[in-house]
Amino acid sequence: MWSDTLEFHSMKRGGRSVIVDAALASVEERGWEATSMQAVRERAGVSNGSLFHHFPTRADLAAAVVAAGLADHRAVLLRALHAAGGAEDAVRRVVARHLRWIEDNPQLARLFLHSPPDVLRTMLDDAALDAKRGFAEEIDDWLRGHGWSGAPDLTVVVALWIGPVHEYARGWLASPGPSPALVSDALAEGAWRAVGPLLRSPGGSAGGRS
Repeated sequence: MWSDTLEFHSMKRGGRSVIVDAALASVEERGWEATSMQAVRERAGVSNGSLFHHFPTRADLAAAVVAAGLADHRAVLLRALHAAGGAEDAVRRVVARHLRWIEDNPQLARLFLHSPPDVLRTMLDDAALDAKRGFAEEIDDWLRGHGWSGAPDLTVVVALWIGPVHEYARGWLASPGPSPALVSDALAEGAWRAVGPLLRSPGGSAGGRS
């Protein structure tokens, strides 16, 4: 009876989202490899029937976890981007917020940074892929609005901007030490030195403090 009551309330909140939330919480506690379907079911307070109705296989659940984690990550970065007071502030804010997201979500960050990009892509459904493309388009629009000519390619600009953060994060996640926030300013400075010259101020001059 108690499990039925838990499931009733979970289903009222939206069975699929409750299960995904439970899976995300479990991943953050123990990592994906140690997250079992049974543990997720118990944490979500749903029956086996409900769990397997929404996620017939562990791979289906993994895809939902990846999609939800990436969506949260993108939303965090876009908020930082659009809250900035200018191009330089935006470039630096995104680096700082990216590092904070990694520190706050280390297990998800491990899943994303240690999985080959083609593996992650295969885990995403059409809606998640559309969201990923939408994110890239929004970054593209922002860069063009700040004077980027379209060259080098967007993937190169993003690598210059975020690539060093990922490289640092891989080492930190493998052997966590002091907070990544301690290197935020240095990585943000490097990002601005790389990306700033590709942008132009409203007056037409190259990069520089906004």
